[in-house]
Amino acid sequence: MYDLKKGFPKDFLWGGATAACQIEGAYDVDGRSLSTSDIHRYHIGVDRKLTVEDEHTAESLQAAINDTTSYFPKRQGNDFYHRYKEDIALMKEMGFNSFRLSIAWPRIFPQGDELEPNEAGLAFYDKVIDEIVKNGMEPIVTMLHYDIPLNIVTKYGGFKNKAVIEMMVRYGKVLLERYADRVRYWIPFNQINLIQYCGFKSLGLVLDQSENFEEDQYRAIHNQFLINAKLKEIAKEMPKNPQIGIMLADCTFYPHTCKPEDVSFAMTRNRMQYFFSDVALRGSYPRPMLRWFSENNIHIEITEEDELLLQENPSDYLAFSYYYSRTVDASKNSMDAADITDNPHLKANDWGWTIDPLGFYNSMSQYWDRYQKPLMVTENGFGYQDVFEDGTVHDDYRIDYLREHIKTMKEAVKDGVELLGYLPWGPIDLVSSGTAEMSKRYGFVYVDYNDLGEGTGNRYKKDSFHWYKKVIESNGEEL
Repeated sequence: MYDLKKGFPKDFLWGGATAACQIEGAYDVDGRSLSTSDIHRYHIGVDRKLTVEDEHTAESLQAAINDTTSYFPKRQGNDFYHRYKEDIALMKEMGFNSFRLSIAWPRIFPQGDELEPNEAGLAFYDKVIDEIVKNGMEPIVTMLHYDIPLNIVTKYGGFKNKAVIEMMVRYGKVLLERYADRVRYWIPFNQINLIQYCGFKSLGLVLDQSENFEEDQYRAIHNQFLINAKLKEIAKEMPKNPQIGIMLADCTFYPHTCKPEDVSFAMTRNRMQYFFSDVALRGSYPRPMLRWFSENNIHIEITEEDELLLQENPSDYLAFSYYYSRTVDASKNSMDAADITDNPHLKANDWGWTIDPLGFYNSMSQYWDRYQKPLMVTENGFGYQDVFEDGTVHDDYRIDYLREHIKTMKEAVKDGVELLGYLPWGPIDLVSSGTAEMSKRYGFVYVDYNDLGEGTGNRYKKDSFHWYKKVIESNGEEL
């Protein structure tokens, strides 16, 4: 008989997730070069205005590279590079048995196209990964999390160039050979589907360097699919059998109403999102996506060799991030993944992100029903402008958000979803990926830096720190 009351498995991975480009700082140490995230800048003027530039032109890209007067938040991060032992000790105190981090490509191959890696960069991650393991945690490593070496963009045009496939496979192979004895779970690309939101940071494409920008986006994605498969091919031959995952940002959609037009439109938009995991997990391009390419003049060079590589090397698991749900209206919205409609039934945080725990349950259930492959929640969290007082932050709002999401996650596990772990985003305050603000805080630990990097950098435990510790101690039973 099945135990229908069963909660999380005993070996469930509880932890948190970060990215090198948002925490490390030390952007010019030991041979590291600039990355696509390092040019996200603040203009320090009267209004101290943030410039958000993810869709660069060649001119704006060069201007950012040459800028010596603005503040670049991701070049400082939260100084994890120098304080990683302190931060890992705080995670251990919370009871983490896993920690997702990324490795910065420009620390290992500063220009991206070198034949030999930078030993100083590898030595840093030797120390970090050893510290994680020593403190009883499973490292979960992302190879590329929005920090492409800028040379890959300016010299090669980003991932649309097939020459970059070999460069990133070389980088990934170095990581696997160096760390696969200590790292079981790997994610080659963070949120591979966010091409409409993070095209520059994740694909390295510049707007006015393409005759057909949308086509180049999908050509770049195809090359990333091939990289993912080639790294899986390498991993299969390794003695520790490292697991290669595909990671999505959950961008599935509700229909705005029960009108058949809205329901059909939401289905079509959802297929556009499932496309990314379909290729990686099923090993082939879905027919609706091939039809969409044909009808929209998108030409992807898919060879028989490519098809065989994808078919023979599907990913082992699906990692995904979930923050909020999305709604679409057939009469208002386009096929652009970023084009959505407000859901009148949901509340939102200060950045307009709706709070929808049931959407979390829906997404997990749909992924499991579709693929029947293990899932891992590699980001979930609540960004908010915390108030630091009396040495702490009283963040009941964060506790409430996470509690309700863990509850629905538990329901999915009871349904039979094979869930490997839960790694909420930003366990220690870090620089926001989308806005480069420090004030958009996610962590269980408060970091004393403001949006311009001013402050001591000291760490302080929030109320949510103590709450999450109890959640982990009880394996998700005490919420």
